[in-house]
Amino acid sequence: MPEPTQSWNALRSFMASTCGVALADDQSYLMEARLSPVAKTLNYRSVDEYVLEAVRPGAPTRVTAPLIDAMTTHETYWFRDAPFWKALQDQVIPRLGLTEPGSNRNFTIWLAACSTGQEVYSLTMFLEENFPPLHQRTTIIATDVSEAAVQQAKAGVYTVFEANRGLSAPRLVKHFERAGANFKVKEHLRRKVTFVTHNLVTQAPPGIGFDLVLMRNVLIYFPEATRRAVVQRAMGVMKPNGLLGIGATELLTLPSLSPGWYPKSA
Repeated sequence: MPEPTQSWNALRSFMASTCGVALADDQSYLMEARLSPVAKTLNYRSVDEYVLEAVRPGAPTRVTAPLIDAMTTHETYWFRDAPFWKALQDQVIPRLGLTEPGSNRNFTIWLAACSTGQEVYSLTMFLEENFPPLHQRTTIIATDVSEAAVQQAKAGVYTVFEANRGLSAPRLVKHFERAGANFKVKEHLRRKVTFVTHNLVTQAPPGIGFDLVLMRNVLIYFPEATRRAVVQRAMGVMKPNGLLGIGATELLTLPSLSPGWYPKSA
């Protein structure tokens, strides 16, 4: 196995310190595969030259942002992980007491690592279908480290291929409108969400007083120390009875309500 190049070591260090992403020794192929098109578009002679320029202190955002976009994972689809939605309906929302008769309390949610928007729009659809009055009182902040992903999510426009990844035909008809050859999330659902480019590792949370903080399938990319710090900050901006939702296969050393759901710790 060849020795790691200077650019690969620099990239690993940059991604760990900037985004909390731990790239493994055997993932060096990702640098060439993901950054070669970016380097070509930005007129660099090689991937190595581009990486060393992008990770230097003071590098302009126009150079650094495409690297972060390319090296972070944006795999997502609609209504991912059925047990998550069942627990949300049967356990989480009832526990919060927001649907009790006479309740008019607002429902506040921070959804981190929103990628290109499928998860957060699944959430708005879910609430509209199952808890219509609560949906009216819901506000959501959705964040991601990737500016490109945030901009696509904010637009809410998806190709036929993207729409087919988890959306039923009735939901597609009910919650979307045609946008040329694509599908666009209806405006009243898009208005429920404020999208913000945000770094979980280096920036403070984008607000306080959240009933729910959702960080599904993002903590797995962080080393343990970073994971603990991110969770601690999330717990700090939750209401006293708030809940943290993570991927069902991700585990924290905290008492859980059900797989993937953790009440605010003391």
